[in-house]
Amino acid sequence: MKMITGVDILDEEIKEKLKTENIYKIFNNFIIPLITEEEREFLKELEQFLLKEIEPKMDLNKEVYELFPILGKKNYIQRLNPYGESERYNMRYEMLLAMATSIIDPELDLARVVTGVIFANPLFQFGKGDRISEILNEIIMGKKIGCICITERKHGSDAVNMETKVNNQGDHLIFNGEKLYTTNGPVADYFIVYGVSDVSDPRGTMYQAIAERGSEGLITNRLGIQSIPRVEIGQTLFNSVKIPRENILGAKGQGYKNLFSGLVAERCSIIGSSLGIAWLTAVTGLIYTNLRVQFGRPLYDFQGVSFPQTQNFTELMAATELGFKSASEYNKTIERKHFDQPKFVKYNAAFSSGTKYLASHLAQKISYETQQLCGGIAFTDNLRIDKALGVAKVQEIIGGARNIQLYLVSRAIKDMIFLL
Repeated sequence: MKMITGVDILDEEIKEKLKTENIYKIFNNFIIPLITEEEREFLKELEQFLLKEIEPKMDLNKEVYELFPILGKKNYIQRLNPYGESERYNMRYEMLLAMATSIIDPELDLARVVTGVIFANPLFQFGKGDRISEILNEIIMGKKIGCICITERKHGSDAVNMETKVNNQGDHLIFNGEKLYTTNGPVADYFIVYGVSDVSDPRGTMYQAIAERGSEGLITNRLGIQSIPRVEIGQTLFNSVKIPRENILGAKGQGYKNLFSGLVAERCSIIGSSLGIAWLTAVTGLIYTNLRVQFGRPLYDFQGVSFPQTQNFTELMAATELGFKSASEYNKTIERKHFDQPKFVKYNAAFSSGTKYLASHLAQKISYETQQLCGGIAFTDNLRIDKALGVAKVQEIIGGARNIQLYLVSRAIKDMIFLL
């Protein structure tokens, strides 16, 4: 699936002002009060790298994966877990990475989050041994691609009650089953896969392990997701796939605990990506409507254009501050090692779910509304708004659909009644 590119109809003066460098300037001006001096330095260095190293090599007719090794040169595949010499690693840095990368290329960040956080975080948290270290190094350097296999044909939101079967043979596991919606799956080198030895007791018998491309019986096919033509999402089939013991991250029953302990990190990363998309489209719309003249006046001079945009920016500022708060809360939980304390685990799960719902829904809303305010050109490839909207739609369902996030928050709110 290739991007359909067309003729350039954007006014040269407007095109000059819509350069990513200018979008970053306005974006930075909004969020500088929300971040520390060290975080500002990190963001400045990151943006300069993306402008010089990534943007010139972006091609909307090519998939994003050839850009991974470039990100890997500066440890920009992820910034959640410490790796290398830099000390700038935690969820707030990961969120800044997601926002800045989404502004320059939303599809690239979607694929990056999957390989760098959703795949790599379990290796950082639970991986042991030389082989896991080798895999992790290849992923973080951008030389290899990772994905995660959870959902199935009959088990999307109900992912726990999966039917993929695991047979423990002592020195290896054998997986049989079908996984769907595996982002990066058709091109991935490594697959974190979950399966159970007893479908009637998924929580007590769930395993988590890493399958490798080239394993006998492992087959991948691409799904037709039109919104993100540069990112491959697929079907992954496990036909008696053998996984050696050294690739097991979670043994019987531990796989279930590992699965749920990683969901907050996943949601927080998606929050950053969604906020980046929202900032991209909001700032693009702001610049365009201030320069595009209609009826002898800039579009922004009309209240029917300026007031909706003002509302978008007001909501986006609030959502961004909430996003950073969710990142800070995640960092506190990691530092205090509260994973085994149900009170803090439930709190972070509900907080991240609510913020993920808000940020991803806002990204979709702002992208759609900005298209309407800018007019026909916002539906062409001359602006990045339609591309951002396509990714925003996917982001809203990755990590749990919108109503699943609301359900988790609703359940946490109901629990408050037990305090009485």
